[in-house]
Amino acid sequence: MFLPNQEPRNKYVMRREKVSRVEEYEDMGGGYAHEDQVQLPPHEMSLFIDELEDLICTGVRVPLTAKAVVDQEQCLDTLQVLRANWPWEMLEAKRILSQEGEVLERAEVEAEEIRQRAERQAAVILDQSQLVKMAEVRAQEVLEAAEQEATQLLQRAEQDVRDVYLGLERELELLLRDIKGLVAARLGRLRS
Repeated sequence: MFLPNQEPRNKYVMRREKVSRVEEYEDMGGGYAHEDQVQLPPHEMSLFIDELEDLICTGVRVPLTAKAVVDQEQCLDTLQVLRANWPWEMLEAKRILSQEGEVLERAEVEAEEIRQRAERQAAVILDQSQLVKMAEVRAQEVLEAAEQEATQLLQRAEQDVRDVYLGLERELELLLRDIKGLVAARLGRLRS
């Protein structure tokens, strides 16, 4: 760990040089590490947290308060290293959590759109089903009407045949009577 007047060990200096591009990090969205960057292992990050704690604890205490004067530059350098090496997964999770309301709102909108689309499809299917039922009912009505008409036509035809038959039978009876009358009249003339 660093003491306020002590220089950092070489490996930390090398790490700081690797990740001390604070301006670049800030330009890319807040100075945080990104997925493709080399990061400090978690145990080394804890050393920087310990260093920050030491800087605060070894600061000059302000009499009669709980405050201390600390080396601002060293604290900021340590915070920059921590920020630059903060796991991007945690930052991504924080970003997702900050957008939770928006994500939920979008999900609700999508759910509502899906519900409305399902209702429209159900209505179309119901309409189609009702149309099919109406067509079946209409077809049954047409079939029954055709059967009734066919029955009526058959009954009329049978009646017409009976009427014609009875008419022919009367005509034949009249004709037969006329023929018998003619034959009898001729026979009577021939006998006389």
